[in-house]
Amino acid sequence: MTSTSSEHEISDEVIQAALKNPNGWVYKIEGAFSPDEDIPPQAIVGAWKVDENGNITSEFIDNPKYQLGE
Repeated sequence: MTSTSSEHEISDEVIQAALKNPNGWVYKIEGAFSPDEDIPPQAIVGAWKVDENGNITSEFIDNPKYQLGE
């Protein structure tokens, strides 16, 4: 399901990640994970589409496997 970015807080950390990932995606993750740790699919809330300039578009794709609190 696609939703708008306004439904999800876009923090400075998200903006910085987008600048490093032009033409890609920035993921919203629930929980704390180390950089070496695999993130389980149910912890991924969804992702923002990033344009060619590293800016977040209004497109946010919800992850159907996301499970609150797991």
